[in-house]
Amino acid sequence: MKMLKSQKTKIFTLVLSGLVLTQMYQNCGQMGEFQALDMSSMNLSLGSEGSTDLNHPAQKDVVLPTQKIQVGNREYVASLVREVFTNPAAPVPNLEALINQWIINRGAQYGLGCNPYSSYSGRDCGGDISNANLSTHVDDNTVRESFRVQFCENVLGMDEGVNAVLAKISNRPTAPNASAAKQVYGLFYRGDEPSDLVINSLLELDRAMAVKNETPLERWRALALQVCESPGWQLQ
Repeated sequence: MKMLKSQKTKIFTLVLSGLVLTQMYQNCGQMGEFQALDMSSMNLSLGSEGSTDLNHPAQKDVVLPTQKIQVGNREYVASLVREVFTNPAAPVPNLEALINQWIINRGAQYGLGCNPYSSYSGRDCGGDISNANLSTHVDDNTVRESFRVQFCENVLGMDEGVNAVLAKISNRPTAPNASAAKQVYGLFYRGDEPSDLVINSLLELDRAMAVKNETPLERWRALALQVCESPGWQLQ
């Protein structure tokens, strides 16, 4: 009986050990098993634009910043040319009228709104009250340049206009030279030193005028007109 009981005990022990080992293997298999991810629950579906969120806005093209060159408005241009061509000793006829005609009354092209209350006549607005709403600065344009060239040609077409420029040149020679050309350039290009190329170009123009036997006054006129009509002195 003892022997039979001992055999039963061994069988029971083996069965119990087998059940324990089986359970252990099952648990180990579950721990090492690859778990498939539920993509829908994680909301990681990729859109057609490459976005990781269906509610995310579509990607936009990057636009590089641009910078525009700022040119002086009508007040700046008028102030500069008024200073250049004012000559108390021999005033330029109708200087203010020319400035008004080609610069002040051209706010739409030069920029800077007018002041309708500056006078009883509203002269600053050129008869158009809408000019009071103009931007302070506008981009350079061909119409503006045509007005500015008209002003230069009108004021320097008079001998008084040329003499107003000459009155501001120190140690002025009879005919243009490098030093005088730099001074004429400096009247318009405030604070800018002219390059050798610019001065040589102005002197080359003067030599061409001299070959044609033009008078010194006409040579000065051509040099001043060349500088006045160049657009660079309007930059700010």
